[in-house]
Amino acid sequence: MTSVLRPLIKSNVALLSQKVALLDLLVARNGTKQACIDFQTVCPVVGASIGQHYRHSMDHIELAVLIASTNSTDMASQPRELHYDLRVRGGTLEKDMIESKKRIIGVMDIFQTLNLDNADLPVTPYFNLSSDLDEMGLTSTIGRELAFVAHHAIHHMAMCKIIATNTLQFEESELPAGFGKAPSTLIFEGTMK
Repeated sequence: MTSVLRPLIKSNVALLSQKVALLDLLVARNGTKQACIDFQTVCPVVGASIGQHYRHSMDHIELAVLIASTNSTDMASQPRELHYDLRVRGGTLEKDMIESKKRIIGVMDIFQTLNLDNADLPVTPYFNLSSDLDEMGLTSTIGRELAFVAHHAIHHMAMCKIIATNTLQFEESELPAGFGKAPSTLIFEGTMK
């Protein structure tokens, strides 16, 4: 039986590879010093930087993959909770491009070690769905959460594409293929050719 985690791992690693490719593109275009500045330059259209969007989406991806990498026998003895809205904002990981790239590569490595039998293990993700309510816990699985964080990352990468093309003056054709586009959009565009 093929594990549902295989395509989820592949999707997440492909998205993380695109994140690294954009960082490499920033460096190739203007050198490391300017790339580090560009990484933290706030786009007036989006109101945030590539670094801020990378940090935010990486917080989600890293949390989910760390939970997924937990030994399944440990899952029974400890509740697995994902508190997506408990994050550190404004820190090194959204300002330091080099550290951000190391984090992305480290998370890619964790994906490669996942136990393919853990997809259906239960977890409880928590979200703040309103500013005047407490966190809300939902019933989920590791597989579902790895799908969620990939989907979530695509939308933040779309914001990064806006930053790259509007503030940093990249042409969309310079960006990694499919960067910031949902798979359903790519499939639809493929049918239109």
